[in-house]
Amino acid sequence: QHLYIILHAMTEIEGNCSSHDEFYVRYYVGHRGEFGHEFMEFELSPSGKLRYANNSNYRSSTMIRKEVYISPAVVEETRRIIQSS
Repeated sequence: QHLYIILHAMTEIEGNCSSHDEFYVRYYVGHRGEFGHEFMEFELSPSGKLRYANNSNYRSSTMIRKEVYISPAVVEETRRIIQSS
């Protein structure tokens, strides 16, 4: 079994960041196992669109996909947390 974790963040780290900078985050964790390719993924785009996907074939489950828009304040706080880490 393999476990994959991907954190992809693109932002302007050098200099001062304003709310107009491009900011994109993708978090993926998954593996191939007894039930095939199972994974969970979050994606946050500069527009505030937050996408979630969860694929599990356990007991013939189907893929779950959700999409919401979050406020600019939440996007900025996420950016701040990632930049300070």
